[in-house]
Amino acid sequence: MSIEQQFTEETFNRYRESRKISLKLHKEACKYMPGGDTRTATYFEPYPHYIVKGDGAYIYDADGNKLVDFQNNYTSLIHGHNHKPTVEALQEQAALGTAYTAPFEKQTRLAEILINRVPSIDLIRFTNSGTEANMHVLRIARAYTQKSKIIKTEGGYHGTTDVFEASVDPNIKKAGTLDNIKVIPESRGVSRNALKDVLVVPFNDIENTKKVIENNFNDVACLIIEPVMGSAGQIVPTREYLEFLREITKHYGILLIFDEVVTFRLSMGGAQEKYGITPDLTSLGKIIGGGTPIGAFGGKEEIMKMYDPREKKMYHSGTFNGNALGMAGGIATLTAYNQDMVNKVNDLGTKFKTELENVFVELGLDLQVSGTGSLYNIIFSNKSIRNYRDVAGSYEKLNSLLFMSLLLKGVFNAPRGMFCMSTAMSQKDIDFAIEKLRESLLELKPVIRETAPELVK
Repeated sequence: MSIEQQFTEETFNRYRESRKISLKLHKEACKYMPGGDTRTATYFEPYPHYIVKGDGAYIYDADGNKLVDFQNNYTSLIHGHNHKPTVEALQEQAALGTAYTAPFEKQTRLAEILINRVPSIDLIRFTNSGTEANMHVLRIARAYTQKSKIIKTEGGYHGTTDVFEASVDPNIKKAGTLDNIKVIPESRGVSRNALKDVLVVPFNDIENTKKVIENNFNDVACLIIEPVMGSAGQIVPTREYLEFLREITKHYGILLIFDEVVTFRLSMGGAQEKYGITPDLTSLGKIIGGGTPIGAFGGKEEIMKMYDPREKKMYHSGTFNGNALGMAGGIATLTAYNQDMVNKVNDLGTKFKTELENVFVELGLDLQVSGTGSLYNIIFSNKSIRNYRDVAGSYEKLNSLLFMSLLLKGVFNAPRGMFCMSTAMSQKDIDFAIEKLRESLLELKPVIRETAPELVK
């Protein structure tokens, strides 16, 4: 048995011993839902834990384990759990009604907050998820430009709809070269016809992106990008790359779309304010609803007015668009997420990164922490991280083992190695996580030496 196999078996056995009630609940759930859940991203081996409560920076599972939450529902809970102003706003609104077949003032107030913060948005519309927001931002881009093709980055995630399920997490051995990336469906069932309208380029690569745009600009409606690539590993852009995208898309009449579903938290006005680049359209989600299902998309008035029902050009409806709970929760959450709170989570993130890099040096590990602000990812690689392939070439299995080790020590992050900060956290929580990371990485070091010896100095 290899060191990795032994470590995995021992860790899984400890997990099973500490999560017996979760196992019972998981087995019951499997009777009614495939795999026992309704969300693929929350499953992990040997089975997921079941959460019963969240409070502040902590979550509590069915077996009584307390964990500091560095996942925060994949970045959507900027204030952590049970944020008092948000809870009170939701309770007050629920008593008045959860959804109406009519507009109401809170929609206007949340729209006003977002428009005042996000440089690119003159007009905005609400949806129920980031996926829906990106579906509509694509549709309006096609309608406005009267072109059909889109360009996205390899490894970029924009939700679970066919046209965006292209080369999200492809096998790089089958994905072609950086100057000729093959479009690969992310899942079975994705329409290959839909993918005919998709072109894929490498992130942070001006030369190859320029070539694709210049060869296809007559057919391309938009280029959509996460300003910081989230699920690919919190890969940060170069300013030169973003400036290039803004210049070349404007030159060729292609709409530039920033998917800020995750990155909006990076400043009061999102990544576009942080990097000083204003796109034509922006999609939002996650933190803007205070923990309720929500999405939004907006942009220049001349583009967005195509959705004006008085114009009768485009149709956009949805039973729960702009629902009362989402608007109330969003207003309370964003009102509380002021500049001081932005500074707080970003400062905590910077401290987390700095202290973790010190641990790497202390333990003689040649690893990296990618990301910025309050969003970070541990990468088991000693190569420069500029695009998806740099992360896909890392030892991702080690992230899964680290995740499980941390879970047993009271730290909850994402299995892919992601950590995000919330305003509910304190330096004490950062210190606790760093100490547990030190312990886990020390225990994992023999496995790293066996599977990736170049990462051990």
